[in-house]
Amino acid sequence: MRPALQNLRTIVFLLLFTGCGVDAGPSAPAQRLVAVGWIERGATVRLVARDGPAADSLVANVALSPASAGTVVGARVTLLQAGQVAVSATAPDGRTITTVLDVKTPPAVFFDGIAAGNRDVYSVALDGGDGKRWTTSVGEETHPSVAAGLLLFSSTRDGNGELYSLPTVAGGVEKRLTTTAANETQPSLSLAGTRVVYTSDATGLPRLFVAPLPSVAPARLTAASFGFGGSIETDATWSSAGDRVAFMSTASGRANLFVTSAVAGSVPAVVNGSGAQATDVEPAWSPDGTRIAFASTRAGGTQIFLLDLRTGTITQVTSGTLSRGQPGWLADGRLVFTQFATGDSTLWWADPDGAGSPVEIPTGTSAPGHPTGVRP
Repeated sequence: MRPALQNLRTIVFLLLFTGCGVDAGPSAPAQRLVAVGWIERGATVRLVARDGPAADSLVANVALSPASAGTVVGARVTLLQAGQVAVSATAPDGRTITTVLDVKTPPAVFFDGIAAGNRDVYSVALDGGDGKRWTTSVGEETHPSVAAGLLLFSSTRDGNGELYSLPTVAGGVEKRLTTTAANETQPSLSLAGTRVVYTSDATGLPRLFVAPLPSVAPARLTAASFGFGGSIETDATWSSAGDRVAFMSTASGRANLFVTSAVAGSVPAVVNGSGAQATDVEPAWSPDGTRIAFASTRAGGTQIFLLDLRTGTITQVTSGTLSRGQPGWLADGRLVFTQFATGDSTLWWADPDGAGSPVEIPTGTSAPGHPTGVRP
């Protein structure tokens, strides 16, 4: 298990218990009270009693201290505030077992959404708390990308799409990065915050360009020989090492995923498993560099899939009748994505390594989209 996942999903327990009149004897196992799930504000965890390697058993009579720290329904607790909370419960053998949970503040997701008729960049914690509006211009700000204390986004405030940056620390000011007659959109910031790859129609069609920061001197990422006259390139995403870029292109005749070296003039290679009469778009490289999430029609409707770069295995993350797309990653390995319904959209998060169902993220805006976490 990756360290970040292990830290947040650690099963927190304390080996303190009282006998409650039961003489356990020297050979009786020491039961532990275990919370299963994400130990963070807004999450719901399941409480079980565990005896070493034995199967989990549900507990009863759950109590919290302070009582305001959560709501209890049977053996499930919805955590309402960050900080330490003491939990006690009755185990199946009648003893009282206890634990102390260190409840974390959930991570933030950046996105663009509409409020008061204008699309801007916002951030919000996964439980809907700690909301913040980052842009306020009359133009539309979209496609946030966040790493190394810097937020990049595209804005139409100048009449066409241009790239802007904004420090995510207090007191930061916006900086315009591009000044052209073309449309610069979909910026993707490298992990170190020193380079950006983005889509520009300077050549007449959407193609990818790479540039250093803070002084943007762009060069076309892909070789001029790549694709054909009418092919396009969009949806760029950096590898965690900063040496490669994955993206979508129609160079093979339909929307497929490609990977290329993060050097101007590179010749991309199609991602193994992409294609086969499926439409694969919107790749997002995982923080640990081992997987790429993407949206695809390979199962009929548009859903989120994961490609394991180590094995070539592709697994389906979401399903259902509604379309899901625009996947992004949180630093702890969870996925965020957009769910589309008639006339609106919503944001959701899912644990690709867990068994739980996706959870909706309250955003306080209409038509939110392009969710992303802060790259570690």
